[in-house]
Amino acid sequence: MAYVLLGTGVAAVLIFMMIQSYLEEKRRAAQFKKRLQKEYGTVLKYEYSEERVSALKGYYDTHEKSVGHVDDISWNDIDGERLFRRINYCYSSAGEEYLYYRLRNLQFDAEPEQMQVFEDKINWLDSHEEERIRMQIEFAKLGRTGKYSLFRYIDYLCQLVCIPAYRFLWIPLAYIITVILIFTFPKAGVFAIVGLFTALMFVHLKKKKEVEPYLISFKYIIRVLKLAERLGKHPVECWQEECSKLLELRKKVSGISDLSMSVFPTESSSGDALADSIRGFSNMLTHIDIFVFYRMLKQVNQNKDIIDEMVTLMGKMESQISIASFRRSLPHYAVPVFKDREGMKIVDGIHPLIEEAVPNSFDISGSMLLTGSNASGKSTFLKMVEICMILAQTIQTVPAKFYEAKEYRVYSSMSLRDDLESGESYYMVEIKAIKRILEATKETGHPVAGFVDEVLRGTNTVERIAAASEIMESFTDNGMLSFAATHDIELTNLLAHKYDNYHFEEVIENDDILFPYILLEGPARTRNAIKLLRLMGYPDELTERADRRASELLKS
Repeated sequence: MAYVLLGTGVAAVLIFMMIQSYLEEKRRAAQFKKRLQKEYGTVLKYEYSEERVSALKGYYDTHEKSVGHVDDISWNDIDGERLFRRINYCYSSAGEEYLYYRLRNLQFDAEPEQMQVFEDKINWLDSHEEERIRMQIEFAKLGRTGKYSLFRYIDYLCQLVCIPAYRFLWIPLAYIITVILIFTFPKAGVFAIVGLFTALMFVHLKKKKEVEPYLISFKYIIRVLKLAERLGKHPVECWQEECSKLLELRKKVSGISDLSMSVFPTESSSGDALADSIRGFSNMLTHIDIFVFYRMLKQVNQNKDIIDEMVTLMGKMESQISIASFRRSLPHYAVPVFKDREGMKIVDGIHPLIEEAVPNSFDISGSMLLTGSNASGKSTFLKMVEICMILAQTIQTVPAKFYEAKEYRVYSSMSLRDDLESGESYYMVEIKAIKRILEATKETGHPVAGFVDEVLRGTNTVERIAAASEIMESFTDNGMLSFAATHDIELTNLLAHKYDNYHFEEVIENDDILFPYILLEGPARTRNAIKLLRLMGYPDELTERADRRASELLKS
C-alpha cells in the first residue's frame, strides 16, 4: 500500500510539473506574439553583443559576392552596421546573416517581373498579420547560433575525422558479457557491471567534451530540417514555391533521421528538464549521442550544399519580413525606378538613421559639387544619397518619395582615419581610398557612383585644390556619377563645366546659429568658421583679427 501511495504521489508531482511547464510555455508564447505585434513597423533599439555582430558576417564571408558588392570602406562610411540594425527584424541567424549579405550585394539587371514578384511578397506579408506572425514564431524557433555563424561551424566540422561505426561495437559486446556473468557468476557480474558503468561514464565525458563545441551547429541544422518539414506541410500563400522547395530539399537529406533529432533536442517543451535528465543518463550508458554525432557528421559533410541552400532560402524568406517592417517604420518610402538616364532624381530623401530627418530633393543630369559652412549638413546629405542608392539596389526600398537613376556600383571615401597599425597618415589612407575609386571607374560593366567628402583634406590648401580638381575631373571623364563635398570655394569655379553646384547654409538669429539642412542650388556664399568661434565664447580680439586676416587672404 505504501508503495502505491508513493508511486501515486510521484506521478502526481510529475503531472503537476508537466502541466505547469505547459502553461508557462503557453504564457511565453502569448507574450512573444504581443511583442511581435508591437514591434512591427517600429524603430528597434536593441543592443547587439560583440559575438552577435561577429556572427552576422558569416554568410557574407563564405559566399560569392556580386560584382557590385559594397566594400568595407564604403560600408563603414555609411555606418553600415547601424544601418543593418535599423533594418533587421529577424529572429534567426539564417535571416540576419542573409539580410546582412543582401545589404552588401547590389543587384543588377533585374527583370521587371522579378521586381514585381518581390514587391508582391513584401506587400502580402505587410497586409496579413496573422500569417506573418506565425512565420516569425517559426523563425524564432529556428533561433540563432550564438558565438559563430553556422557556416563557420560547418567549416570547423569538415576538419573533424569521422569515427567509423565498428569502433562502437565494444559497448553492446561488453553488455552481453556482463549479462552472461550476472547469470553465471553473480558476484563477478556485479563487479563487471559497476566497472562497465564507470568506464562508460569516463569515456563518455571525455568524448562529449571533444564534440561539445560542434553540437551547436548540429542542433541548428536539425532545427533547419524540422522547420523545412513544418513549412512544407503548412505553406504560407506568398511562399508556396519556397515551402515546396524546402520540403524537396529536406527529402534529399533523409539520412539525418529522427534518431538524430531525438538525441540532440533543439526546442523546449513540457517536461523538458525531466526528459533531458533521462536522455543524458541514457546517452552516458550507451554512447548513442556520440555514435549519432559521427554518423551525422558524415551526412553533413556529404550534404553541405543542400543544407546551405535550405538556410539561404529560409534567410531570404525571413529577410522579406524585415524589409516589410522597415518600410512600415519609415515616414515614406519609394520603390526605385531604374532608367538609362544620366544623373539622378530623388524627392524628399531622408537619412534613415536620423530621427525627424529633414527631407531633401534634387534632380541632376550630371555630378554634384556640394559646398557650405561647417555643420550645415553636407556629410549627412552625401551619406543619405549613398544609402538611398544602396537600398534601391539591394532591398528595393528607398527612404524617399521618389527615386530614379541608373544602376551603379557604389564607392565612397568619407569617414577615413589614420591607420595606426600600419603607421599610415590620414593623407596616405585617403589617397589610397580615392585611388580605388578611380580604378573602379576604368573597369568594364556598370558605371560607378562615387561619394567623396572633402577631397584630399589631409594636405595643404594649394596642392589640395590643384590635385582635387584634377581627380574630380578624372571621375567624370571616366563616366562616374560623382557626389563631392568641399570647403574649397575655388573648386566651384574650376569644376563648373563638369559639376552642378549645390550648397547648404546657416542662419544667424539672435546671436545664435541655426542650420535648416535644406539643399540649395548654386555655390555657397557664406562662411561661418570664425562666427562659430565667436558664438562659442572665444575672445573678441582673436575673432576680429581672424576676420581681418581672412579678408586679406581672400583678396590676395
